[in-house]
Amino acid sequence: MLDGPDPELTFDALVLEHLRPETRVLEAGCGHGPDAARFGSGCAQWAAYDRQPELLALAQDNAPAAEFHLWDGKGEVPQELRGPFDLIVSRRGPTSVINHLNAVAAPDARFVYVGPRLDVPGVPERLGGVGWALLGEWRVSVRAWVPTWTDWQTRCECMGETASRETWNAHAGTRGMPYHEERYVVLAGLESALG
Repeated sequence: MLDGPDPELTFDALVLEHLRPETRVLEAGCGHGPDAARFGSGCAQWAAYDRQPELLALAQDNAPAAEFHLWDGKGEVPQELRGPFDLIVSRRGPTSVINHLNAVAAPDARFVYVGPRLDVPGVPERLGGVGWALLGEWRVSVRAWVPTWTDWQTRCECMGETASRETWNAHAGTRGMPYHEERYVVLAGLESALG
């Protein structure tokens, strides 16, 4: 439960702003396909990859018009993911796609990323290292509540944090455990195309 607007709405707005009927999209780390299902009908092509086959099977069921491929974002880009793509997106997915932007992107492509913390180390530097420039950068924090101890354990596990029963007992109230839902959102483009 959030005490304010969902911090991922910035990412959603950026995707929608750059989505046109002729847009070709590549999604890094698609998981079970919620973005392909939500946004895929608004573009010419939605191709996505993930490293977990069981998630790709769910994604195909959730968004049958999209293309899904098994890849971990490391090594050479598979031929079917070389595009060129006009929009590359990653919702809390791997930042390793940054290393491959020049292999998959059209000359005037945009990259939209949302990470699970206020700062995702190395993203601006890595973008600069492959010749991409930040066009926008947003940090959003909203107070949120995790309702149960089990949910708190799951959240901590996903975030790489330790769930302490002592901390839960000391800070959880009737709404559950308070914390800050944080997001780091980036919009980038190829420096040479921005000139």
